[in-house]
Amino acid sequence: MASPTKRSKVRRAMNKARAGKKRKNKIRIEGTTAASLPLNVPNANERAQKAANA
Repeated sequence: MASPTKRSKVRRAMNKARAGKKRKNKIRIEGTTAASLPLNVPNANERAQKAANA
């Protein structure tokens, strides 16, 4: 039987691989830019400029 240390190392490596796969799949499906990010809106900075000038 493998030692507890070896089992922990293997389990940790498997968890890292699984987490990486989940992260990459989520990025492929959802993308990396938040939908509500103001950069997606035309003239995103316009309101801020008007408020600064007023």
